[in-house]
Amino acid sequence: MQKALFFDIDGTLVNFQGHMPDSARKALQEAQQNGHKIVLCSGRSRMQIYPFLLEMGFDGIVAATGAYAECDGRVIYRHFMSKEEVCAITALLDEAGACYSAQAGDFMITSASHRDRQIARFRTLGDSEMIDQIWSRVRITENMNQEPGIEKFVYYESKMPVSEIRERLSEICDVTESSFESEVSDSGEITSRGINKAHGMQKYLECAGIARENTIAFGDGPNDFDMLEYAAVGVAMGNASAALKEQADMVTAGIDDDGLAVAMKKTGLIS
Repeated sequence: MQKALFFDIDGTLVNFQGHMPDSARKALQEAQQNGHKIVLCSGRSRMQIYPFLLEMGFDGIVAATGAYAECDGRVIYRHFMSKEEVCAITALLDEAGACYSAQAGDFMITSASHRDRQIARFRTLGDSEMIDQIWSRVRITENMNQEPGIEKFVYYESKMPVSEIRERLSEICDVTESSFESEVSDSGEITSRGINKAHGMQKYLECAGIARENTIAFGDGPNDFDMLEYAAVGVAMGNASAALKEQADMVTAGIDDDGLAVAMKKTGLIS
């Protein structure tokens, strides 16, 4: 039976130093050869996805935490935040003293000072390739409220914890902890309410003509909870949080211990 396989990127396909295990690459190729559909399902915007992943020939892409979806190389869905949402988000993040940027399809939008603060933050992760990839195309503005085409916000160094920002934006937005850093309460991701990875998965499945019961999702981070819950089988990486492991149907080894290939063998996707 053909299945649709959804893969988070950071911490699942690629570690936080930008390396993809050879075992994961081979497992994806074998699964595709076996007739399954392989789909990227990431919080990154499309332009932030590593070029080497795009060159692997994924059958679909869910990006910007569900605000963007592709099926067989064709854009099938995009969701943009309203001006009212953008105004509310930026006002609160300014109040919180956070540095932030917006994902807008082919580029990032931020101010000059916020760009410098975020690049410095990313340097602490030690992945220069990720910095170059994310910040290669940036539109600098001092008035983000006037910018169209915003899919999602990311923020760092907030004086307010994620829980407070989530509560104050709860009527219009969904807020999750940062996917790039663990046990950090000053960083997060903001999407329109109801826009999440599960939403993007649904858009892909409708286009591909695959039933939800024929899905398996693999993830490790805060924005993967809805993805693993929506899939018929949710697999948490060994490096995932304890809470995500608790929700998952299966827990595999860590990314650097061939966890993806191990899980795909256990689920019968590859031999």
